[in-house]
Amino acid sequence: MSIIIDNARRLDAVFDRLQQQTTEKLHIDHTPINPLDAVEDSGIRSRQRSDLEGIICTLSVTTGTKLLLRDGLLRLLSRFPSAQLEHLTESSDVLFSTFVSDLAWLAAGKAAVQTLGLVMTEFLERALILDDEIRYWDGILQSSWYASAYAVQTLPIRCWRGAKEKYSNWTISGNQTLGLGWTHFYNIVGRYIKFESMWSLQARILSPSWMLRTEVRHHQKNLKAVKSIYATSIGILMEECFSFETADDVRNKSACIPTEEEWRSMISRSVIVMEAILQNATSQNDNLDFETRVFATVERKADGIYRQLNGQSSIQEPTFVIGQLVHILQECLPNCTASSVAAIGEHGRPSWFVRYWLPFLVAILSTSTSLKVLTKKSTDLIRWAADVASTAVDFGGNWVIEPIQKLVKTIRHDENSEIAIISKGSLEADRASLERMVVEFVQDHPDLSEGHSMRSDTEAIANKVKEGDLTPVLKAYERDLRTPFAGTIRGDLIRALLIQIQKTKVDIEIAMSGIDAILKSQELVFGFVGLTPGILVSYAAFSWLWGLFDSRKGLRIGRKRDDLRRALRKVSRTLTSSSPSANGILSYEDHGVLICEAELLLQRARFSLNEPQYREFQEDIRDLMDFRQGIDRQLKVVERIRNYDFLIKLLLIGDSGVGKSCCLLRFSEDSFTPSFITTIGIDFKIRTIELDGKRVKLQIWDTAGQERFRTITTAYYRGAMGILLVYDVTDERSFHNIRTWFNNVEQHASEGVHKILIGNKCDWEEKRAVSTEQGQQLADELGIPFLEVSAKNNINIEKAFYNLASDIKKGMDTSKSEQSGSQGVTIDQQGSGANGNAGGKCC
Repeated sequence: MSIIIDNARRLDAVFDRLQQQTTEKLHIDHTPINPLDAVEDSGIRSRQRSDLEGIICTLSVTTGTKLLLRDGLLRLLSRFPSAQLEHLTESSDVLFSTFVSDLAWLAAGKAAVQTLGLVMTEFLERALILDDEIRYWDGILQSSWYASAYAVQTLPIRCWRGAKEKYSNWTISGNQTLGLGWTHFYNIVGRYIKFESMWSLQARILSPSWMLRTEVRHHQKNLKAVKSIYATSIGILMEECFSFETADDVRNKSACIPTEEEWRSMISRSVIVMEAILQNATSQNDNLDFETRVFATVERKADGIYRQLNGQSSIQEPTFVIGQLVHILQECLPNCTASSVAAIGEHGRPSWFVRYWLPFLVAILSTSTSLKVLTKKSTDLIRWAADVASTAVDFGGNWVIEPIQKLVKTIRHDENSEIAIISKGSLEADRASLERMVVEFVQDHPDLSEGHSMRSDTEAIANKVKEGDLTPVLKAYERDLRTPFAGTIRGDLIRALLIQIQKTKVDIEIAMSGIDAILKSQELVFGFVGLTPGILVSYAAFSWLWGLFDSRKGLRIGRKRDDLRRALRKVSRTLTSSSPSANGILSYEDHGVLICEAELLLQRARFSLNEPQYREFQEDIRDLMDFRQGIDRQLKVVERIRNYDFLIKLLLIGDSGVGKSCCLLRFSEDSFTPSFITTIGIDFKIRTIELDGKRVKLQIWDTAGQERFRTITTAYYRGAMGILLVYDVTDERSFHNIRTWFNNVEQHASEGVHKILIGNKCDWEEKRAVSTEQGQQLADELGIPFLEVSAKNNINIEKAFYNLASDIKKGMDTSKSEQSGSQGVTIDQQGSGANGNAGGKCC
């Protein structure tokens, strides 16, 4: 519990200053009279001092430590050197005896601070649990559905109690005398006559509901009484225990250090107050005079302890205080906890079994049928599960892992890549075969050569074949083609034809090698294309799972924020409806309630605010807990907390592609990207700004402009406090569609919502299709402000959002002043500025 730990650290700092003062006093004043005696007693004194200082160090509550648990504190207190302190009373060294006495008192004081923290933590935790139980009964009283569900849940218990009551009455009536029997008969007749009236009939019809609500109110009343006792206890402990000045930033430290008699008596009285509160808190039947009973017990115990310790030395008194603390930890605190658990068990919500006996019974009755169905379909279910698992594994292996491996090989320039249309040696082999065929053909027909030597003619022919020139073969082919039959039988027609077929094959392979080279150059692209489907499907699946769990987390955070608003509202109500004392300080009960709600605020804020905001929020809570400043100061702190994150909801609407998301990105993150993905459905961002000295949180929703998302986006119009209608100055169609968007706003948004017309991409003058005068004319026609902006060059983006937020806040302030004038202090602020429901929240 952070408030209690802060209080313990603050008190511990005072005792640290007292310890420092005591040590300095010993070094200044202590001068041994006999050096031989000093050497002889140095070992004993050193052990006594080290034992006490070790206990004091362990009991310290520093920034990095927390309160000790009850068992740990009891073990530490058992090490307290009581016997050594009793032996020290016979010592002749008065200065050292005084020093050890001061250390013993400091140890007792720090142990009392630890015990105070444990007691307050117990009361605070129980008060928060009781608050949850009270809210449970509030929900039943306020909802007929919950009341009906509660009636069904508790029906078996009611039937059992009714049967027991009937049986008890029947047993008693059988033992009654005859005179009593006639009296009972007359009473029955009288009740029957009364029930004949219509009023009695109506009362009997409505009696189950009335009885149910009476029972709920009875439980709620008892829980509120117990919570009132605990809240009063917290207030008394906070104000009456160690009530000397404890400032965090002390300019005059000597003014905050009490005298020896003051802080010793403060320790004794604080321990007595804790014991008295724990003893009286267990008797929860009468809480009307709880404060009176507590202080009467304190005075009675203080007188008894004074008479008991009268005549004893100051060294023995810390031992008695330690004994009291052990008694508190061993008996009083467990008894109070048991009493609280009993009260919650008796008047709290029904047990888990009672609340869910009906679904549990249905599950039991349907178990046999379910088992039969599962047994009958077990083979199919196992096969389906195996198919699903096999499909998931195959998909991951074939469409994710294997494409990634291929992509890695491509990046590493693997020569054995699978992307190839033709092998490297195929083209060279076919080309060499063609060259040999042509050369052999020319050698077999010398008449086709041009008179060169055979070797030079062969080399020339081979070079020409590489260039694609088959002139000798074509000449023979043309010659034999004149007499095809003779050329086929006696000539070289078939041979020339086969050589040309080989030439065609080589040409095809050359073309294929070119295509293969193109594919090789784009192999990385194809690798990414092959990996994309698997990655997209995997991303979609994981996004869905993450969104499923994240939505639940968001729902929990939303509930915590609701609790945060509720606690802040209760703090304001406590301060405004309290009856302060003459100096403006809250009563014990109100102070305890304030501490409980402030602790709840801190717990909920931890999940709703980031780390810097949470530290600032803790500072506000510390100011709120400074009850000595009076209620007026505390109300100002509450007002500051309310405006800590003054929430304004804005909405961006307009055609798709006009740059709404770019404007939002520029305003929220001061960045711009030209390749922004089209918004699907709804997106939002948050930015906190300063307006009129107030921290205002802008929650800006970005909507999709496509027609298919209109049904989704219009649902967000109602909660918007300001709407930005955006068009593209280079797209005349988006400008003309502004009237359609404006009509949607008038139809679906709250009445009086603030609006502004935004013309984006004003930096693109060469492609401008809508002039500034046209935009201003349309804004004047619609009766709303107008600005031209550029998300790319950051022109007027800040001004557009700030102007709209400023107009909304002015409406909020006006509405708030009107409500304050007619209703007093505004408790909660939420909603639209035009409707008068405006305001800020802390989350």
